[in-house]
Amino acid sequence: MRGEYSDLYSDVPADIPWATEALGGADPDAVNLWIGNSRSVTALHKDNYENIYCQVRGEKCFVLLPPVETPCVNITYLEQATYARSGEDALTLVPEVASDKIPWPIWDPDIPDTNATALSHLSIPLRVDLAPGDLLYLPALW
Repeated sequence: MRGEYSDLYSDVPADIPWATEALGGADPDAVNLWIGNSRSVTALHKDNYENIYCQVRGEKCFVLLPPVETPCVNITYLEQATYARSGEDALTLVPEVASDKIPWPIWDPDIPDTNATALSHLSIPLRVDLAPGDLLYLPALW
């Protein structure tokens, strides 16, 4: 991240004390930067690791489900694939050979009657709105 986003690096503290303490002084496994605009939407998913989301500019709305609500989410299984360049401005989806299928949610808590399971109506999504300067800690699987 230091090389790719060097203009932003001076705005990011070298250390978040409580996060460093939580990690036992170790470096995090990954550091990601997500950039979007007002039309950006992230599909319902769960991460197998903890996240600290820092809102720098604009606003972001999170719709969160605790792991106990997993049975409320309808899941399908998709073939794994990657995008490959197939020209100067074109991408082609290339299926991965002999790969396991990955679980993918097809239920959206914002459209609860579409692709619902028998338990979807029991879900109580937690909605969190972030503004510039806000931090959100997301435990694993949330």
